[in-house]
Amino acid sequence: MRKFNVLLVLFLLPFIGSTQDMDYTYSIIKELSSQKYYGRGYVNKGDSIASEFLANEFSDMKLEMFGNSYFQTYYMDINTYTEKPKLTFGDVELCIAKDFITIPDSKEINGKYKIEWVGAKVLTNPRALKHLLSSDHSNSFLCIDSTGLNNPELFNFANTIFAQNYMEAAGIIEISSHLKYTAKTKIEDYVHVQIKPDKINTQADSVYVYIKNDFIKDYETRNIIGYKQGKSDSIIMFTAHYDHLGMIDDIMYPGANDNASGVSMVLNLAKYYTDKRKTDYTLVFVLFSGEEAGLLGSTYMADNPPFELSKVKSLVNFDMVGTGDDGILMLNAKEYPKLDSLIIKMNNKEKYFDYMRSSYVTYSSDHAPFYDKGVEAFFIYALGNNDNYHQPQDKFDDLSFAEYQDVFRFCIDFVKQIKK
Repeated sequence: MRKFNVLLVLFLLPFIGSTQDMDYTYSIIKELSSQKYYGRGYVNKGDSIASEFLANEFSDMKLEMFGNSYFQTYYMDINTYTEKPKLTFGDVELCIAKDFITIPDSKEINGKYKIEWVGAKVLTNPRALKHLLSSDHSNSFLCIDSTGLNNPELFNFANTIFAQNYMEAAGIIEISSHLKYTAKTKIEDYVHVQIKPDKINTQADSVYVYIKNDFIKDYETRNIIGYKQGKSDSIIMFTAHYDHLGMIDDIMYPGANDNASGVSMVLNLAKYYTDKRKTDYTLVFVLFSGEEAGLLGSTYMADNPPFELSKVKSLVNFDMVGTGDDGILMLNAKEYPKLDSLIIKMNNKEKYFDYMRSSYVTYSSDHAPFYDKGVEAFFIYALGNNDNYHQPQDKFDDLSFAEYQDVFRFCIDFVKQIKK
């Protein structure tokens, strides 16, 4: 019996060694999406508090540093709301983050404005459209009334024109079923609000808006970088952004999927490799700040790398990997035929993912600045119910982790399979 048990352990050892600790995964995501980090944004320095926690994780794993710190500090401008924006549409007061959102590059405002409805009769009539474009809208908020507008291309064109405020209105009202709050590094000279469709009343003729900005110049933030030395100086990078959207007054954006899930994947891989013998490659683990504000952290590191980028064989970026019920996207992978072929071959053999698709170039996450520098870089994204993207509802309890362990397993095998 004892001999059988020994043989069983020896048989299972390779499989045990290639799995990650899901309890650790859960604890990291719950921690980062908790109230103590204020949504990992710029209100109450939530990103800085998170960076201290994450650097301690690197330290506990005994990852090596480039220099005398895990931190790479840089500065950016950022807008925040320490007071809730207010909006009354017609005579109905709406609820921030539930019924409407103000895009945070909107100027400060406190007043009541006329609503100008732009409908099918204007958009399909050249003379009426010309009059609209040449009129003074400086005391109005413009909103598209899509009733009877059966041309999707025209509707999208009009939305684009209005979203950029080419008509110099006091404000733009965008009707959107998904309120996409984000981070902004500058203030425009107009107001941009999004309102849920069920809160739109085309009989309303006025809107009251109150916005008070807290614009911070030269805000200090930082990337977190550590590494495990390999048998060679050739590098594979694993990256994710740890920042999120922070808070609007007392409303927090937890960012469990976006992107505490990606951070947990990087930490899992770092934890796995610190307990292993040296790999053929040096493994670099990076957690970026400033992604939500425009890939600022990854851009800074790509411009100021602590090692030669020419040494990087491949970069694997994780952004929103907490679902996966509908499969996995390998974004940017098609830019590299040999890489794409290897990924497909691996999946055909090991069946990591029931559905996997690659794409050509995309600039939607932190792989992009490195791609622009000539680094082979791709981005793993999990498909599924991601409706809570950039919402206060992006919480741990909504994550299925359907393909999480398979992504981890793929990455372990990827390090073994990729050729120097």
